[in-house]
Formats: sequence, C-alpha cells, structure tokens
Amino acid sequence: MSQGKLFTDEHVGVNRALRLQGLGIERALRVGFFVFCLLSVAFYVARFWSVLAAGELFHRLGFDWTLFYAQAMALRAGAGSGIYDQDVINQYLQPLLKYYGGPLTSLDGWPQPYPPFFAAVLAPLTLPPAPISFALWLGLSLAAALFLAYRVHQFLPQLGRLGALLAILAAVPVAWGLFMGQPMVLLAVAVSEMFISLKAGRDFRAGVWLSALLLKPQYALLFGVFLLWKRRWHAVAGAILGGSLLLILGAVTAGPSSYLNFASAIGAMSDLHGGVAGANLMMNWRAIVIAVRPTIGENTGLTIVWTLSILTMLVALLPFRGKWEPNAPAFGPKFCVLTLGALVGSYHSHPHGAALLIVPLAAAWATSVFQITTRLVTWLAVYVPTFIVIWVTGVMEGLAVSPDSDVPLWTVWPNVLPAVLFMLAFGLMSVDVWNSQRAHRS
Repeated sequence: MSQGKLFTDEHVGVNRALRLQGLGIERALRVGFFVFCLLSVAFYVARFWSVLAAGELFHRLGFDWTLFYAQAMALRAGAGSGIYDQDVINQYLQPLLKYYGGPLTSLDGWPQPYPPFFAAVLAPLTLPPAPISFALWLGLSLAAALFLAYRVHQFLPQLGRLGALLAILAAVPVAWGLFMGQPMVLLAVAVSEMFISLKAGRDFRAGVWLSALLLKPQYALLFGVFLLWKRRWHAVAGAILGGSLLLILGAVTAGPSSYLNFASAIGAMSDLHGGVAGANLMMNWRAIVIAVRPTIGENTGLTIVWTLSILTMLVALLPFRGKWEPNAPAFGPKFCVLTLGALVGSYHSHPHGAALLIVPLAAAWATSVFQITTRLVTWLAVYVPTFIVIWVTGVMEGLAVSPDSDVPLWTVWPNVLPAVLFMLAFGLMSVDVWNSQRAHRS
C-alpha cells in the first residue's frame, strides 16, 4: 500500500472521528438543554403552586389579569365609559377578595393602558366565576404555547416536539407573563403567523394578524412602518380591515369617548421613571438610561430615550433594503432583527414581551446567519433570567411568598440585565445579517 494511500486513509479517519466527536458534543448539549428546560418548568409549576397555596390568587398571582377582568366586568355592567377610571376599576376588583387569603382588606390596582376593544374581547371569559375565568385564560395561553411549539419544531425539528414546548415554557418572559396573566403568548401567535404568512406570500392574512398587535400598539408600530415602506399593500389592507373592526368593537361596546380615556391612561403612565409602569424593569433603552443615570431629568431623559429608540427601529428596518424576498433563507434572521427591534426600541416594553420572538428566533436559528457569539448572547438573554429566578427565589428563599407586593417573586438582578442582554443580542444580530448580505452581494 502506498504512503499516499495510507495518508489519505488516516486523514479520512481523523475527519470521521472529529465529526463523531462533534455530533457527540452536540447531542450532549441538546440533552443538557432539555434537562435544564424540564427542571425549569418543574420549578415554575412549584412557584405557581406556592403562590396559590399562600392565598395570593388575584393579589400576586394573576395581578395584571385582575385589571383586565375588572375592565371587562365594568363593560358588562354598562360602565364602559369608566373602564379607565381608577374608582371603577377598584370597585370591580373587590369581589375578588373572597379568593384571596392574605391580610389586605381591599384590592387596588390602576387603569390598564389597553384599548377598549380588549375588554370587549375578554368579556365572554368573565361569565364563569373568577377562578375558572382565570383558569380558562391560562388554558388559552398554554394552548397558544403548544401551537408555538409546533411552529418552532417545524424550524428546529432536532428539538423534538416536547423539547420545543419546554424550551418555550422555560423562559422567564413566558413564565412571568403567564403568572401575571399577560396576553403575550397569544400575541406571539399573531407575530408567528404574520411571519409565516409573509413567507407564504399571503400578505393580506399577514396584515390581519398584525392588527391583533393593536392590543399593544407600541409593538405594532414598527411592523406597520415596515409594511408601508416595503409597499406590501395587501398586508396594509388586511391590517386596516382587522384594525378597523377592533376599533369599531371598542367604540360600540365602550363608547367612542373611551379612546380619549385610553389615551389619557397611557399618558398617566408615561413619565420617564415610570414608578407605576416599572420602567426600571423593562427591556428597552428607557431601562438602560434610568440605570445609567437614575436622577436624569424628564426632558433630557425623554430626548435621549426617544432618539436611541428611533435609531434602533431604523437599524431594524435596514436589513430589508432592496428586493422583497420572503422565500430567501435570510428572511427569518431579518424578521428576527425586526421583531427584536420592535421590542427594545419601544418606550413601554417589559421582558414578557420577548415572547414575540419565539418563532422568528427559531426561524433565524435554523439558518447559518447568526454566528456563535450571537447565538450565545441570545441564549443568555433568554435563559440567564431563568437561572437567576431559580437561584434567588427557589434556592435562596426556598419559594417563600410574602404578601408584600414590594417583595419580588420573580427576582432578576440587576433589574437592567434583560435590557442589556437583549440590546447586545440585537446589535450582534444586526451585524451578522449585514455581513451575510454583504457576502451574498460579493
């Protein structure tokens, strides 16, 4: 046998061994991730149960939902014009006291900055007793998570169906949103199907899905600008139709003046430091600016935040310059950048909003556009808060539950960490997409 043949055989053997070693490492990482997600979900179930057992239903558990519930109950009672009135909201919160086992003698909240049509959509769910109503709401959200897992599995079949579901539920943005009774997992379906519809060339349907995001208009804004800029007129028409129907629903059920009250409610929660809105806990420039300069003045701070936010949203649009190619492999990473830009560029954006990334991120992850550093930072942004919550509230505090609302049940320290990590991920994603486009053109 010739020396060249021996060298070739040895070279092939080394390559095969390296491939097998690489596959072994990949399998080990996948198994480790599955175990981490399984344990995280088990922790969240224990956390939900500990809070429920402590008598904190409708005080800590489901707090945001109780405000939606109070608005919907006021609407059902014919007080639609008062769904943004603090006294009205408090009136319809008090019946929930009988399900609460803590020391408080009244349940108080604040008007929720959600459009009037949300109360009309939610009203049918308030017909059963409140605990059943909340259970139905959680059931809808979990059904939405199942559907999102189906979509994720289409892009990342190596996760498996159960693995995809656990990966979704293990993330703090999803678990926290479920705990508070937020609608973000449901809205994540709207973003998912808008993305899928655009890829399939069904622009009108994509626009109808976009109209669902009017529930949180700050997230719909950038997507709407995107469709207008790319002249996707059928999508624009679908968004206008769907949005018009929702606006009419709100006007008919709560009265046209409710939209003025809605605008006032938003204004009342829009001060830079946002004590009521929890601005220091957000995942946007507002949180970062407050963390860097806690005593910054209102006008100066707003100028800086809005300037950075607008620049961020412009950067999120840049990958879509040129020809419209929804079938191209790069469409997923570009749409992921757009979605994250809508999240970190919004003035009001809490970490549970990151649920909107679920399917766009899976589509992007399935391509080779995002480099290893980007993937690592993105993974950290999604799952580091899970480690922190488990360690602080699970290990250090032993799942203790305080009736004091100032004692956090979902500690992520420091508060600004999600904003920093997601902002860094956004920057790295943008660079990777830009480099990919440049390489494609050359």
